[in-house]
Amino acid sequence: MGTSEREIVHRSLDGVRVRLSGPHDLGRPWTSVAVIADGGRLHEISSGTRRAALAWADDIGVERFDEEFRVQDGRLRVGRAAAAHDSGPGVSETVLAAAWEGRRHAVFTHLYHARPADAVAFFDSIRLTEHADGVIAVPHGRARRPAPAELVKEVPGLGLLEIRPLNRQTRRRLPSWRGASVAGGELFRDSVDGQGTYFMLALKSLLVTVLPEEDEVREVPRRLAGLAVEAVP
Repeated sequence: MGTSEREIVHRSLDGVRVRLSGPHDLGRPWTSVAVIADGGRLHEISSGTRRAALAWADDIGVERFDEEFRVQDGRLRVGRAAAAHDSGPGVSETVLAAAWEGRRHAVFTHLYHARPADAVAFFDSIRLTEHADGVIAVPHGRARRPAPAELVKEVPGLGLLEIRPLNRQTRRRLPSWRGASVAGGELFRDSVDGQGTYFMLALKSLLVTVLPEEDEVREVPRRLAGLAVEAVP
């Protein structure tokens, strides 16, 4: 890990801009995740670079996008993939993968029992605005966002960071005990059976959950002290 200061800003799907700075490798990919409630269904959408959307499509088994539509100053590409079914091993169903691509960034999701027209209708239920550091997705009409969006960022030496606004809803995630005082807030350490140790950093306006690699746990508090995470206008 180098000692020079680095800085990067990412924009979450709900418009929150998060700046990370410190002597860390901050160049790894990031995504933002949000849930959209529409017509009695919950749809998880993600955003990131256009390359991230292609990697996601490959991961879920989309061999190609076979249809394309012009939607909100971008293109909506639609493909199909087989997904495992809860009924048991070997049982699968076709899911519709939909990725909206802007100039640099993308918003992507998958839909069950859907046609391309359903994907177009869903993306018409959220207003997409692309910025240099990410995309904002604002639901309208019947659609709504029941919880704050999350920003997910991998930082080598720390692990996976999950960053959310700190408000009444997300504050419920904090442990009942007082955390250790750190610059800008409190640091908590906890564990989940079968999943290992994790950390939570409660800052002025953000909640950062850190999921470290097992062999990095001891070093996380010290390394985290060198990382500044803040919401910026």
